[in-house]
Order: sequence, then structure tokens, then C-alpha cells
Amino acid sequence: MLYPWKDEYSVGVSRFDNHHKKLFDIANQLHEMMKSGKGEDVIEPVLRELIDYTKYHLAEEEKTMERIGYSNITSHKRAHVIFTEQLNSAMVEIERGRTTFVVIKVAQTVIDWLIDHIFGIDKKYTAEMNAAGIS
Repeated sequence: MLYPWKDEYSVGVSRFDNHHKKLFDIANQLHEMMKSGKGEDVIEPVLRELIDYTKYHLAEEEKTMERIGYSNITSHKRAHVIFTEQLNSAMVEIERGRTTFVVIKVAQTVIDWLIDHIFGIDKKYTAEMNAAGIS
């Protein structure tokens, strides 16, 4: 496993930790497929799953932040928009037939972004979510 989940990545909200773990799992699955030389016909659906699940996770986080009136929601949403735009660009590249290049880029980008986002942004919501009874 190239990108193992570490307890230090926990944001103190089990639902979102589980989402993050699933994203790590999908990215690792992509990496393993590429290492074993799987064809684009096998890799592309997993890449699409990674992108779709990432978008689902970001939307769920935002709904929860809105529900509790999270104080830093504007900048958090901005970070999500920027990342979603990167994912959308990746999908355009896939549709143009550049799957192998995009797989490498997206798998690494999602993990790097997740780790940076978890430590730099997500952990900021832990106290407010826990105070609202979400853990």
C-alpha cells in the first residue's frame, strides 16, 4: 500500500474519517492497478469512482458545516471549489484519451490534497463539529 491511512489524519468526526479512508483506499487501488499494468478499460472506472467519491465527500462535508453554522465555511468551500475544478480538468483529459497520465496525476493529487486539506483545513472544524454533537 503506497498511501496508508494514519490515525493522525483523523478529524475527530468518524463519518468524515471513514470518507477519507475510502478515498485513500481507492487511490491505493489505482496505484496497484497501474503497478500491475492493468489496461485503461479497467483503470478508468476506478479513477471515475475516485473523482465521484471525492465530490460526494466534499458535498457531505459542506452540508454538515452549513447545518452547524461552521464559522470558517466560506474559505473551506473555496478550497473545495478549487479542488473540484482540478478534478473536472482531469475528467476532460480522460475524455480526450489521456487516461494513463491522468491516473498518475489524479491519484497523487487526491492523496496530497487530502493530507494537506485534512491537516490544514479539516482539523479546524473538529471542535465546532464535536461541540454540535458530531463526532
